[in-house]
Amino acid sequence: MPDKMTFQSNIKTHDKANIDQYAFFLGGLNVTRQALEQYDPLKTGFGRIFMIRKPLFVDKQIPTKLAKFKHVLEYANIGVEGLQNITLDSNPLTGGYTNRQMDIPNIAKDDQTSFTIKTYEFSGSLMREVIQYWINGVADIQSGLSHYNGAQIPVCQANQTAEFIYVVTDQTGTNVEYACLFANCMPREIKLDQFNYSAGDHNLVQMDIEFTCTRYMSPQINNLAQGLLVKYGILMNSLNFHSGMNFNTLMRDGTGSTYNVETGKLTRRGTSGDEVLANEVQRISDQYNASYAELNKYPLQGRAGYENAGEVATP
Repeated sequence: MPDKMTFQSNIKTHDKANIDQYAFFLGGLNVTRQALEQYDPLKTGFGRIFMIRKPLFVDKQIPTKLAKFKHVLEYANIGVEGLQNITLDSNPLTGGYTNRQMDIPNIAKDDQTSFTIKTYEFSGSLMREVIQYWINGVADIQSGLSHYNGAQIPVCQANQTAEFIYVVTDQTGTNVEYACLFANCMPREIKLDQFNYSAGDHNLVQMDIEFTCTRYMSPQINNLAQGLLVKYGILMNSLNFHSGMNFNTLMRDGTGSTYNVETGKLTRRGTSGDEVLANEVQRISDQYNASYAELNKYPLQGRAGYENAGEVATP
């Protein structure tokens, strides 16, 4: 009888059918190929986060700045922290002459009320500017009132919060190991202590941006997470790395030099009337274009979203 749906449905699940046929560590370490096929330890540290809903009033007032803020959170973060475990609370039942105790399950409690995205601040205070605008619109720093900095939309929780999907993949970067939805998210702090001054200290500014949240996990969220990885692909194979320059652009001015075997010096050449140089540049250019066309016939995994000189698609 097949297993029913679980919280790991729609993403990577353990599929080693014969794991119960090997002793692994008992009786000595078994690392033969057959045993290794069944034993695949979990490796973590491959996380991505996506802001799937923006705070509406901020998006209406400063859409360009918010888009930059969102992009930095998604592509320039250096960590996501603060995930909490789920605990099972219980009620004690006691009795007998010795008053012994047994625990009766009560409720499972998810204590996830916040998470932190770690990134760096940019010159011009891109991250702080958006956070300060966001918080001030919700709870004015002077008056305490909510005014959305003039945005003509109703003041309500739905218009001032964001939502994120957090995804952790296996080491391939393509298979989801864990996913969750963070809803009702707002920044908790406007960081200003980076502007303290001490002679001789000129440090980079790391931003630990803490957001309020309520966490949800389900097979449907898992499915969304897998789709986001496909939609917003990144470079996964360095054979696909693009320098941002193409051969034709590099060679189009026709200038160059050659080594003169009689004088031992470089001879500069220009475009005017230099048919030898022009023909050589054209030959190499044709060779490059043919090779690149052949490469594109058989795209390597992870090429999606990285075709245009290393650019990424904007969510």
